Amino acid sequence: MTKSATPPTLQQQQEELDELGEFLLSDATSNETMMLDTLDGYLTAILLGPSLIKTSEWLPGVWGATAKDEPVFETMEQAQRILSLIMRQMNHIAANLQDAPDQFEPIFDDVVYEGDPQEYLDGEMWAYGFMRGIQLRRSEWQVFFDTPAAVEALRPIYLLGAEEVSDEDEALVATPAQRAELAGQIPASVAWIYRYWLPHRKAVFEQAMPATFQREQPKTGRNDPCPCGSGQKFKKCCGNAPTLH
Repeated sequence: MTKSATPPTLQQQQEELDELGEFLLSDATSNETMMLDTLDGYLTAILLGPSLIKTSEWLPGVWGATAKDEPVFETMEQAQRILSLIMRQMNHIAANLQDAPDQFEPIFDDVVYEGDPQEYLDGEMWAYGFMRGIQLRRSEWQVFFDTPAAVEALRPIYLLGAEEVSDEDEALVATPAQRAELAGQIPASVAWIYRYWLPHRKAVFEQAMPATFQREQPKTGRNDPCPCGSGQKFKKCCGNAPTLH
């Protein structure tokens, strides 16, 4: 009988996050590469949104807007390590949302301002990453934006993360205290949005996984290149991708 893999401890998870964060800040990446908090928001939106998105579609957005922003890995092993750390964080987010959405903890930073001794919660870059994740499937999110209660639930994330807001909305994020208060509302927003899309995701998942089907192509082996085009082995990419349904 094969034993299941032992879940990482909180210390191991933190060490992996630190390793990933250091790489994202390193000279191997461009100035357009997402930092850890932005990446966390981006992955969260991808996971709780209306549809499944292939790794090959969302991964380039982590590095930047163009192919020139792709990181320069020293070795193939390093590339696989970094990609596995991203996927592990994605799995961690998915597990947290499934198990306890009301206890979801986004990766936020703390910020201090000159002349002000108080430390403020900073959720702006996380929110920006979340809004970037929405843009991957903006048309599919339209029904969400047509629902007043849904728009209200998204509002803290929108105010902090949208690239452009109205002058009226700009006044709501003018001070550190206002921004910190909005950041504190984001976990509840995430739980609400998760539950909003849950029935839809279940339906999509069931349609994508029929009870019986005729396979037109040979089954992808776990050590074969992943068909999504990421360059990784299937077992380390889509074969290990989280399912949030």
